[in-house]
Parts: sequence; C-alpha cells; structure tokens
Amino acid sequence: MNCYILGFASLVFNLNGPIKNLEDNYILKDPTIGSEIVLIKKDSTKTKTVPLTNFKKKDTLKSKPNNLLANKNSKNIVTYRIYSDGRIEKYIPKVILKENENKYKYVYYDEQGKKYDLGDFRIQKTQMYKRPKGNFINLINLEEVAKYYKKNNHQYHFNIDSPRSYVNEKSFASFIGAMFEVNYLDIGCNGFSHSDGSSKPSKSHINGNNGDFKYLRKDKSLKCGSGTSLNIIKQPDSLDSERQNKWLNALYKFGWKNFLGWSYKLKEKKQYLDHIPKNTANHFHHVHVQRYQPNFKEIRE
Repeated sequence: MNCYILGFASLVFNLNGPIKNLEDNYILKDPTIGSEIVLIKKDSTKTKTVPLTNFKKKDTLKSKPNNLLANKNSKNIVTYRIYSDGRIEKYIPKVILKENENKYKYVYYDEQGKKYDLGDFRIQKTQMYKRPKGNFINLINLEEVAKYYKKNNHQYHFNIDSPRSYVNEKSFASFIGAMFEVNYLDIGCNGFSHSDGSSKPSKSHINGNNGDFKYLRKDKSLKCGSGTSLNIIKQPDSLDSERQNKWLNALYKFGWKNFLGWSYKLKEKKQYLDHIPKNTANHFHHVHVQRYQPNFKEIRE
C-alpha cells in the first residue's frame, strides 16, 4: 500500500470538523478518494475520514500543487506537472484508463499554484535511435499540438518550421515551461527529431531531446518557410537581444544547459547572448539547445 506523508510545512490545515489537530503524524492513505480524505495513523491500522469541506478555502490554496489536490486532479492518466520554478514531475497513477494509455496530460502551475491545463497529447512509443534494442522513448508530434494558448496572463504562440517535428515527452514539458516563463507569441522552432528518433541531416537531435530555435525579432514577427530565419550577421539590428536573453534563460531554467549560437555586432562592438560564449559554425541563424538535464522527478502512486 502506497501512502503519502502530508507536508505540514507547506500545507497549513485549519479544520472546523472532527479532527482538530494533525500533529500526531497521520499519513494520507488515498489521495484520490473524491470528496473525502482518508488518513491512517502512522505505525497503526487506525484510520480517520475527513471531508474536504473541512478545509478552509484559503488553506487549500496555500498547498503545493504536488500534494493532495494535484493527485486528485491527475487521476487515471499519466500527467506531467510543470512548475514555474523549473521543476518537472511525471505523475503515474495506479490505474490508467484504457482510453488514456497512449496519451499524457500536461499541466502548468504558476507561482500562486494556479493550474493551466494544456490538454492531453498522443504519445508514440519508439525504439530509441542508436541505442540497444528494447530501449524505448515516448515522442510527441508538435504538429499535433495547438500552437496558440492564452489564459489569464499566460500565453504562447509557436510554429514548427521543420520536418523534425517530434519531441521527447520530457523535453516537451520543458518547452512548455519555457514558453510560459516568457509569454512570447513569436517562438520559431526549427525542429527536434523525426518520428523514428533520428535527426537527418543533423546528427545532434536524436530522440527528441535537443532542439533548434530561431532568433527573436524586434518586430515580433513569426515567420515560416525557407530563408525566414533571422541572420544576425547580416541583420544584427533586427535581433531583439533583450527578449532573446530572457528566452535563453527560460530554456536553461527548464533543462537545457548548453547552447550553440553566434555573436552579433552593435555599433561595431561584438556581443554575445546569454549562455552563448562563442561562435559555432552555421549557428548565425538559429540557436541550438542541448545537454538536457531538467529538474525532474517521477512519482508513482
């Protein structure tokens, strides 16, 4: 039997009902019970049932999204939780409905713990490219993902300008987190991997982990097609370096720790963008993100 220890530091309970004090270390027996919470006393078989209505609204809002309420909202489907501080959690429930076996849910939580449900996305189980037989990954086709999202003050708009439209399930979560970090409407993606995990003609985009992104323009236009990437050697004045640095820092925060790019000149002075310390051949029209090391945790119910 899996149990979940209640986090007293992050969830302050003010109860109006039968249990006045939880300092005797009760633990959560079933986080998806419905309208009630079942508590079992530590080192005992004695249980107590507490209706959710016994918790004051302001106290449940204080709770961390990865505890009781998130478990309750993630029932019967594998769910990726993406937090504004850069953390990513993959929550795997005990029971997955048959219709949810080949898809994952992605949910973003802002600084206040407010939930943004991005929807359910079809996953494609794929033999890992250039890895021993029997090693699989799950890929998501970005062409099947809604390119525009807006709710309250959070939004994004991106395009996929490449036949390499498949992204790893985990790096997809990072991509979402980075887009919510900046709220831009002009993210141009030049691809991750092909459907089999390969990345021809590139050699460094296998298995959906590493990606390419166009440089951001001052006019905030989102172009698509051959020759539409901004060349920062020829058009350095069109580069929005401030927004570009925020975007690179967001990508770094959500998992990619190494970047390949190019310098640009302003008033004849050579400058580098954040996380790009040198010029890498053929990267004057896009940024390559790699060395994917997210702050990731898998939780099994």
